[in-house]
Amino acid sequence: METKPLYLTDPYLREVEAEVVEVLPESPNRWRARLDQTVFYPMGGGQPTDQGRLAFNGKEVKVYQVMLKEGDIWHYLETPEPPPVGTKVHGAIDWNRRFQNMRVHTAGHLIDYALYRLGVSPHPLAPTKADHGKKSFVQYAGTVSPALELAAVEAETNRIIAENLKFSWEFTSLEQLQKDAIYLQPGLPTGKPLRKLSLETIGSVADGGTILGTSGEVGAVKVTRIEEKDGRDTVVWYQVP
Repeated sequence: METKPLYLTDPYLREVEAEVVEVLPESPNRWRARLDQTVFYPMGGGQPTDQGRLAFNGKEVKVYQVMLKEGDIWHYLETPEPPPVGTKVHGAIDWNRRFQNMRVHTAGHLIDYALYRLGVSPHPLAPTKADHGKKSFVQYAGTVSPALELAAVEAETNRIIAENLKFSWEFTSLEQLQKDAIYLQPGLPTGKPLRKLSLETIGSVADGGTILGTSGEVGAVKVTRIEEKDGRDTVVWYQVP
């Protein structure tokens, strides 16, 4: 990846000064541009794409999505004329959208941590995937018998929120993560640094999304449904008002 992802070190950055390094056409009045650095989070890991604006030469264009494609971060622009390669641009994300995405994404991790404190994760429930969009869920390989109580999961998650615990993150190797993490998701890349996300007093996991500084910033979590799928998986559905 040539684009420097500033959101991985400081998810609270809202603006960036950058240079356009590549522009490609997509369709009439739509282009994709690659910058030397960015604060825009590309859709991935279950977290929705950032949106926002790029300003250059007295003009402003809409960034309607950001995607990780061909190994780099691409900003998709809606404009008749894109910024030429070499142009200095000022980027600004839609902060209200980003902050809500951060709340929902962080809440998914808090559900993981709640199940860990309840003694059912990562065994017998091993986290496998999640979606932190409009229909948010965390899916686990495994089931719990008797069935996991919705009220208990919601109460423990909101207890962690009330404790207002601090998140921290650092880049490390897969080997170190294997030693430090509560669990590791399947399919993590090898041969490159990974980000270790830690919640004080509870533990660490691997994560590449934008995260809040404290658990308290999530505000509240409503667990709406817990269901078993084919007797092999457990899905926890949730909302962040």
